[in-house]
Amino acid sequence: MKLKTCIFAATAMVAAFTWPVYAAENYQKGEKTVGLTAGYHTYNQSGAAGVIFTYRFSRHFRLAPDATYIFRHHDTDALQLNVNAQVPFMLGQGWDIFPLAGLNYSSWNRHGSLRLADDNHDVGNRTSRLGINLGAGANVTLSESLRLGISGRYTFVKGYNGAMFLASISYRF
Repeated sequence: MKLKTCIFAATAMVAAFTWPVYAAENYQKGEKTVGLTAGYHTYNQSGAAGVIFTYRFSRHFRLAPDATYIFRHHDTDALQLNVNAQVPFMLGQGWDIFPLAGLNYSSWNRHGSLRLADDNHDVGNRTSRLGINLGAGANVTLSESLRLGISGRYTFVKGYNGAMFLASISYRF
């Protein structure tokens, strides 16, 4: 059984590093991507989905604004708007890893038993706050126009701190 596991792991590593990907040397200033994200948020233990855009200012600096909706669970849901700075490091063969830091605007909505007793308006059940993001991620460029990525970040927002883990697929142009 151990031999089969070792053979499988070795085959997977060889396949991962020889996968035909777009060369890392072709990253250029002005590169843009637009894509979809999906993942999980820890504050209300719920799924999340959104859109992301990136713009590369230089080989080692990207700006990545995104909008993410966190689905209702435990009577809370949210809309988050983020502007993150990414510092990508090329690993060769289209792979890059990056730390990220940025600003967050969160608007959390309380429903059901979490509503205030004397409040009949949805506006009174919404808490909007500014916060800070810190995290990291990785991307692989599969072709001249397709990129896959994963990322994780922790958002520091008074009363609504939480981590978010996302996978993304993006069109590169």
